[in-house]
Amino acid sequence: MNQVQEFQMILHDLHAEGMTLSESFQVAAMIEKLPPLWKDFKNYLKHKRKEMGLEDLIVRLRIEEDNRLSEMKSGRLQIEAKANLMEQNETSHKRKRVDYKPKKGKAKKIKGNCYNCGKPNHMAKDCRLPKKNQAHVSEVRSVPIDLGELNLSAVVFEANLVDNPREWWIDTGATRHICSDKEMFSTYTPINGRKLFMGNSATSNIVGLGKVVLKMTSGKELTLIDVLHVPDIRKNLVSGSLLVKSGFRLVFESNKFVLTKNSHFIGKGYVEKGLFKMKCNDCNA
Repeated sequence: MNQVQEFQMILHDLHAEGMTLSESFQVAAMIEKLPPLWKDFKNYLKHKRKEMGLEDLIVRLRIEEDNRLSEMKSGRLQIEAKANLMEQNETSHKRKRVDYKPKKGKAKKIKGNCYNCGKPNHMAKDCRLPKKNQAHVSEVRSVPIDLGELNLSAVVFEANLVDNPREWWIDTGATRHICSDKEMFSTYTPINGRKLFMGNSATSNIVGLGKVVLKMTSGKELTLIDVLHVPDIRKNLVSGSLLVKSGFRLVFESNKFVLTKNSHFIGKGYVEKGLFKMKCNDCNA
């Protein structure tokens, strides 16, 4: 949301000038920046501010914003359904078609400059220039891998139907990132004669190992390292435990999750078919 982005820019400028503010002050100030329509949620946050850090607050704000957008969309669909019903009734009585057109109004002028390019009259999300500050968010290998001893264990689910091979799912029980499509790998090392032992006592062949770069809908890129290539796996899996070990934070709430690192928003996902699916645009192959 714009208020949070503006406040983060102010904090960045203060930090660049060598000034520091306590985290409790930053939390209180960001709550005060919330718009009037958020009055009830703002009062709720004021009672909780002593229990929250800045990263916790940003995650809560993004979840609340997503909930409000979902409610707005559902309300808009109901209005459109009523409008269609009225139009059908009038047509049946008068044999006259009614066209509903949105009212024309002046475009709202954007205050301040774009956070991406620094130019006025538009927001960073609408900027046509390449996005900055989108360096790869890479994981760090905690243990060197010996390809000669690559008999791995992982707890993964077994789906009944084959899913979209381009989709990725968070699995908090999986001990490795796993991908079924070789085209998704940006680096790749073939492996022969190795097995993946799954939680349902089944085994699958591991035919390769490499790096996969996920393009998140946020514009950030999430780089997964040491991803196993298992062609007959039903879903592409991101290991939640490996993300946490690499410094990421996963917050699950209201049938969705938010992924952050060092208080920076990386991406999100939603429950689908009882599992958490990541919101990705595509992969860098």
